[in-house]
Formats: sequence, C-alpha cells, structure tokens
Amino acid sequence: MILRILVMMAGMVASGLLSAQTLTFPIHVHNGQEIETCSGVFTDSGSDTLSAYANNEEYSVTFRTEEIPGTTQYLKLDFSFFDLGSGDFLYIYDGPDANAELLVAATGNELQAKQIWSTQSSLHIRFESSPSDTALGWRAGIECFELCEAFYADITTPSGSSFDFCPDVQSVTFTAEAGYYGGNPSGTLQDISYQWNFDGDTSQGSTATNTYSEPGAYPFRITIADAQNGCSFDSIITVRLATVPHFENTQLSVDTVCANEPFSLLGSVQSVSWTGFPTSVDTSFLLAPGEAFTSSLTFDVFPQGQQIVLMEDFDRICFNLEHEDFGHLELQLECPSGNTVTLKQQGLGGAHLGEPVVYGNEDIPGIGYEYCYSTTPQFGNMDETAFHFHTYTDQAGDLYNNQAYLPAGSYSAAQSFSNLNGCPLNGTWTIRAQDQINGTSGHLLGWSMFFNEDFYPDSLIFTPEIVEEKWFNDSGNEIGNNPANATLSTEGIYDFTYRVWDNFGCSYDTTLTLLVLPLPKAEIVSELELPLCEGDSTLLTVTPELVGEEENWQFQWMLEGEELEGRIFDTIMAKQMANYMVRITDTLTGCFAFIELAVSDQNCDLTIPNVFTPNGDGINDLFEIQNLEYYPGSTIVIYNRNGKKVFESNDYYLNWWDGNNQAQGTYYYVITYTRLNQRKQTQGVITLIR
Repeated sequence: MILRILVMMAGMVASGLLSAQTLTFPIHVHNGQEIETCSGVFTDSGSDTLSAYANNEEYSVTFRTEEIPGTTQYLKLDFSFFDLGSGDFLYIYDGPDANAELLVAATGNELQAKQIWSTQSSLHIRFESSPSDTALGWRAGIECFELCEAFYADITTPSGSSFDFCPDVQSVTFTAEAGYYGGNPSGTLQDISYQWNFDGDTSQGSTATNTYSEPGAYPFRITIADAQNGCSFDSIITVRLATVPHFENTQLSVDTVCANEPFSLLGSVQSVSWTGFPTSVDTSFLLAPGEAFTSSLTFDVFPQGQQIVLMEDFDRICFNLEHEDFGHLELQLECPSGNTVTLKQQGLGGAHLGEPVVYGNEDIPGIGYEYCYSTTPQFGNMDETAFHFHTYTDQAGDLYNNQAYLPAGSYSAAQSFSNLNGCPLNGTWTIRAQDQINGTSGHLLGWSMFFNEDFYPDSLIFTPEIVEEKWFNDSGNEIGNNPANATLSTEGIYDFTYRVWDNFGCSYDTTLTLLVLPLPKAEIVSELELPLCEGDSTLLTVTPELVGEEENWQFQWMLEGEELEGRIFDTIMAKQMANYMVRITDTLTGCFAFIELAVSDQNCDLTIPNVFTPNGDGINDLFEIQNLEYYPGSTIVIYNRNGKKVFESNDYYLNWWDGNNQAQGTYYYVITYTRLNQRKQTQGVITLIR
C-alpha cells in the first residue's frame, strides 16, 4: 500500500501569514506502509523524545521520494535524537524492502546527530525491540535531494583538514577525495577528475604538492567533476603560513642575582599581522625640534562607503620609535575625511623609547621598539606607565647602565578613538610626529595601522593568536606560565627559554641568560664544645669553607635577630645563651649570607658517688664521676686509710678506678680540674664494698 502525503500551505487570511504543519510518521501507525513524501518527521511509537517505545515491538515502513517529472530524487533521514535500549535495533536498507543493501543496524546512541543518505529513490526501515529494555526512541527529519546535492569533496593535508601552517613548512601535499553521501548511486566513481590551480600552475590527479617560501595567504583552486553523473565541486581554498611573532621586551627582572635570591621571568610577545596590501611605511626620520614628520597610507580594499561607526572598529596604530625622552614627542592621526585624534601629547617624560644613541651621535639611528596606540591597550597612558630599566650598548658603541625606558607594547591614546567615528576606511590616512623640546632627539623608523580584522576582504589579512606561553630552564624543564618566578641556589650561568604557541600550532622561543653569583660559604665555630657549662663563655669564630675567601668579607653579628652595634669582626665572645647570627657580605659581588649558631648551656657540676661495689656483677663496679667529661685533663689521686697512694691518673675520664684489688673499706680521693680558667680541687671519701 502506498500512502501519498502532500504537505499543503494554507493562507491565513486574518493574519496575512503562511503556515505549514509538519507531518509526523510514528512507525507503529504506518507499519507496513510505503509513504511517498519529501518532508515530515519520522519517529518511534512514542511519537516524541519524552515517551518511550514498548517492549517486543516489530515494525517496518518504507519511505520513497515524490515523483517529479524530469528529476531524480533521493532520500535523507536527519536524526536529531536517537536513544535505543540494549538489544533494540533500527535497521535501514537502501531500497524499497529488506532485500536491499543494509546501510546501518543501529542501537544505543549510534545515530545521534547523524544523517542517512539513500542511493535509491526509497529507504526501508525495520525496528525490533527486546522483551526487557526500552528507551526514548528517535526523531528524524525527512528530506529529498537531487544527486548532485549529495556530491561532496574533502581536501586534506598531512595535518588533517587545517590549511594553517608554520612558516618553515616549505611544501604541502594536498589530497582530494570525492564521492556521494550514502554511496554512489550510479555504482562507479571512475570518471571523477581533479584539477588543481596554484596561481597559474595546474596539475591533475587526486593529490597535488605546492611549495611556499614565506609567511602569507596563498589561495588555490580545486575543481572536481563527475562526468558520468554531471556533478561538480569547485572551491577556492586559502593556505596560510604563520607570521613570526616579536619578543621585544622579554626580560629577566635582573640579569645578575646572588644565589637563593628570587627573580622574575617576564615574557612579552607581539603577534605580527600579515596583509596582502600596504599597511606600513618604512622610514628613518630624525625627530628633533623644528620640523614635523608627516607620512600617509592609502587604502582601497574596503567596500565602497564603509566607515568607522564605533571606536572599536579601529584596531591599532603602531610606531617603530627610539627617542631620548618620550615626554618630548607629540603624535597625531588624521583620517581621509579630516577627523583627527591626538595619540600622544607632550608630557612629563623622563625615560627612553627603544635604545637611542645619545652621547654626541644623535644622527645615528638607534634601535626602535614598537609602540602602539590601541582601543584595547596593554598599558595605560605613557605618562602613567611605570618605567622599566635595562642595560644596553647603543649603535655607536656606548654603554648605558640601568637606563629607564618604556616597554614596547600598546598604550591608550591621549584622545578617544571615537574622534574617528564617521571616517571612511578607504582613502588617505596621515600621521604627524614632532619633537617639541630642544636638547633631545630620536628617530621614527616606521609606522603601521590596522582596522578591525573583520572588515578586510578574505585572504587579505590574518594575525596568528598566541594561545599558550611557558618558561623553561636550561635542562628543558618547565618552570611555569608567563610571568614566572624562580630562585637558584648554585652559582653559575643559566639560560631560560620563553616559548609560545599560536593557533596555527607553531611554537617560537627566545632565550635569556642569567648570571648567579655565589654566596659567602662559612660556618661558626665555637672555641668550647656546645652546650656550654653554666656560667661559661665561648669565642665564636667565622671560618670560611675555602681559605682566602674572607679577604673581601664584611661581618655584622646579631643576637636573636637584633644587630649588635660595633660587632663587625669575624669573632665574638658569646656570653649569653642565645641564637648568634652573622651576616657575611662579599664586597666584590654584594651577595650576603646569614649563618647562625645556637649557644646553650647545661649543668656541668660534678656528681661524685660515696660508695662503689667492684664485685663483678656489672652494677656500680667502677668509681665513675658524672660530668667529668666537661673538664678534660682532670687528675685524681686515691689514698687508703693509712695515707698510702693506691691509684693516680692525669686524665681521669673513662679510665675509672675499679678498686685495684684493694680491700673493702674507706678511701680518700683528691680531684684537680680546671673551671672557668681557674684550677680547682675537690676531695672526699669513697667507700669500697665487695
């Protein structure tokens, strides 16, 4: 049975609108039917994406195209929703029944957001659900198409479907593949031809190779034709080779540090725009009082009558500048209709722009940095921007140490760019630059100007976008994102690499070198062993690791963190129990280190027993005197009751008297020791019991 569906448009007289009702074809309602239609929605038995179909369903339906004289049409199902349970399948056949080629047997979410194209004038669909599981089903739009609408071509490169490459690519091989969605209705693709045109150089075949020498945009034409079916594909594709960014103003916070001193790594990268028309002027004009510099750029690439409507329509104007004092300069821009905007006024100044030549050689151009004025500036007004400092040798060979300068980058203009609203993009744009104060000079080495990139014709401009920035040490290990902070504990020369990646997949880097100076290396040595005995003092001496290093050292002693006035030598007498610290400064490098020593005391009083039992049981077998180790060189003499000497030692420590086979009884001892540089003596009675 064929059910012919005609979608009718009915005029709505009251509202004056046309409306059409979208027909829905639930599979259970049209089970076993053949439906001729080119529109509508095909659904499961739930009829929408909120209601599930039932268990144990088995339905089929066939859709066929409408018959239009003189045309051959095919069918497409566009699945906006697809959700089947486990064991449930939707079978789609490329023809009027299940004897045709099976295009897909789908379950789960396999057809979600997918399209099924026929190569016949009909599609047969069969659905089976299991006894145990259901889901929400499917929803698919029904469309008819003519054969050539299904003709497609894919152009790929070794990097996939991207035509953006890094500047060192040199050559690119392109591969074209053509066919028909759903398959080839005529059964063969042997008659498909491929023609490539690279700026007049043509070639045939499904692959082609072209060479490139420098950054830019390079359009080529690919024409693909299927002579048998009369279908063709013709397209202009643009290959873009990325521009190399600038790394001016990438710097270390310092170029020399002491070990363990923190420093910062400050990366600065500026993307470079490529244009297929003039956007810049190169020059070398001496900026000195008395003469203003004017220069112009003329544009004719924009649609006729296109104007600046919003200030954001203007992107940036950049100057390659070097000057002794930025405050002396005035910069102005005039558009084709005469509107002007003051970019920079005479101001406070006090710092260089770029790297000028100053000492009597002002006519020699220095090294310019790129300073831009933008609607989205990196910095504020130049007069409000903090100075940076660097050391450089100018083009005349003179050294400038710790010189203040303004970093390259984009700044806010003195006046609003809304002054340019209403200016035509096409026409002549003019800049005016002048040094207003005697005594200083510099050079303008070029300038460029850009509007919002969306205004330019395709293939005439692009600016790679920096998408990632990182710092690496000289071992290749990542330090962190930009900016990064680091410290190094060992002296030496270290390289740090600032690497960036753009949205073309290219990476670029620049390397900076840091000198790390050594710290003074020493220890504090106590004259007496620590801890001290109560009441003792000890001489503390700074002892270097290597003899001779201390020749350039300065000392400052501290007690519990407080500096001790006048204690600036390598020794100090420690009379208090406390933390002693010395700051050692190397006068040659300026590096300093803190070394500390905790001085503490303890009870060193002698504890002398009055009895011992040398009977060999391992307990109290010796005449041991506690704390005698703090008095090295102590002597002892032991006498019996008759005054006869029975034991003597000139260093009585660890060689304790074991009774010497003397008889049980009372003995007398005399101990002599040194205490606080005074010789002292103690005596007493010891009883020997066996």
